[in-house]
Amino acid sequence: MTTGEDVRKLGQLPPARVTMFDTSPRQFLAIAGDEVPPSYRRALSRFRYGPGVFKVDWALSGPVPWTAPACREAGTVHLGGTFAEVAHSEAEVAAGRHPDRPYTLIAQAGVVDLTRAPAGQHTLWGYCHVPAGSDRDMTGAIEAQVERFAPGFRDLILARSVRTAAGYEAYNANFVGGDINAGAGTFWQTVARPVPRWNPYRTGLKGVYLCSASTPPGGGVHGMCGVNAARTALADLGRWVESDDGRGSP
Repeated sequence: MTTGEDVRKLGQLPPARVTMFDTSPRQFLAIAGDEVPPSYRRALSRFRYGPGVFKVDWALSGPVPWTAPACREAGTVHLGGTFAEVAHSEAEVAAGRHPDRPYTLIAQAGVVDLTRAPAGQHTLWGYCHVPAGSDRDMTGAIEAQVERFAPGFRDLILARSVRTAAGYEAYNANFVGGDINAGAGTFWQTVARPVPRWNPYRTGLKGVYLCSASTPPGGGVHGMCGVNAARTALADLGRWVESDDGRGSP
């Protein structure tokens, strides 16, 4: 059986009435670009990708000592300080620079699921935006942000694992430049993602669909891109069956 890692051309895939691509537009074009209609290929090649991320996973000897009580009960915490600080951090990334105080997203699953770590201990992960393709280690900057709002945090660290933006793309080529959201969240790419098209899941090839976070409603809306693409495929399949047998079979 052909694996996803082995596929370089559409013809390598086994025959199927429906093929779903859970890939970035760039990876889809690398595999099927020679066969898609030229206008669609040109439009898809203009798809923009967002900043990369740098991520840290921690094993902790105890819960994060947030100074704000509400943060101790939240599964997700957004660290940035003032609105101006958050805006400055993201502006630095947009300008191709690494912020000294990065706006950081933190997830502490142990708040709601104690089985994530041994009794009394905790797991934590966090990431910040960095310029696309960055290989800079932002561990110190991220940990300084956590320490800023939770003094004593560093003393709890038992182990950590890190991954740069460049490392993310090496891990999964669909994370172009380390963009785990599979596309820049611009206004245009919110209303027309990945290209201006009546149905964004169809690719111009019969039975071939895009179902990744590069399609509506985008990354972070877990599973809905695939649900919508599957509904499109099922509707098309039903019409093809009806057309083939002339009896309206489901």
